[in-house]
Amino acid sequence: MSKKVAVNILSASKIFAQEKIEDLNEKQIVPKMILRRRLTRNAKIMLYLADKCNFSGGKIVYGSAFGELQPTVEITKAILNGTQISPTHFQNSVYNTAPSYFSLLNGDEDEIITISSGSKTSYTALQTAVLQALFSGEQVLCVVTECLNIENIEQVNSCTSYLESGAGVVLEIADNMEGAVEIENIKPQGIIESLVTLVNVVNMWEKEDKKIIVSL
Repeated sequence: MSKKVAVNILSASKIFAQEKIEDLNEKQIVPKMILRRRLTRNAKIMLYLADKCNFSGGKIVYGSAFGELQPTVEITKAILNGTQISPTHFQNSVYNTAPSYFSLLNGDEDEIITISSGSKTSYTALQTAVLQALFSGEQVLCVVTECLNIENIEQVNSCTSYLESGAGVVLEIADNMEGAVEIENIKPQGIIESLVTLVNVVNMWEKEDKKIIVSL
C-alpha cells in the first residue's frame, strides 16, 4: 500500500534548449577556470539549476536516464581508434559526475543519491528525495538533467525536441496535508519522458501550487 506525503516545494527551476543551452552562467557560478573547464554539460546544467534554486549545500538526489553521453562517446572513440583514453573523460563518464562537481565547488560533504530509471527517472528521483527528507528532517535538492547533443543523435532521437534539458526543486516535508494537491498528469510538449514529473512540479510551483502530494 502506498503512502501519501505532503511536500513543500521551496524553490524550483527548469531549463531546456533544442540543441545547446547558451547561458548557464558558469563563469559566475564556477569562478575557478581549472574546475570550470572540466565540467560536463550535465554538470553545468545541474549547477545552474541549484543556483537558481538558491541551494548551496545539503542532501541531493540527482537523476539522469542517459547519464554522461559525450564522455562515453569519447571513450568509445578512443577504444575504437586504439588511442589513449583521456583521464578526464573517464572521470566524467559516471552517473554521479554532475552532483560530484557540485560537492567540489561548494565543499558539500552531505549525502548524494544518484537515480537512473529510464522514463521514470524524475518520478523515482522525486520519491527518493521525499524519503530523504522524511528520514533526515532536512531540505533536499532533487534535480534531473539530460544532455543528448552528441554526434549523429538525430539518427536515433525520437523522444524529445530538446537535446539539453533539466529541472530541479528544493523540497521539505510539510506539517500537514491541508492545501496539498496531486502532481499534474501532463506530458509537456517536446519534453523527454524522464523529466516529465519534475517539469510538472516546477510548472505547478510557477503557478503557485507549492504544496504537493507525493505517493511513496
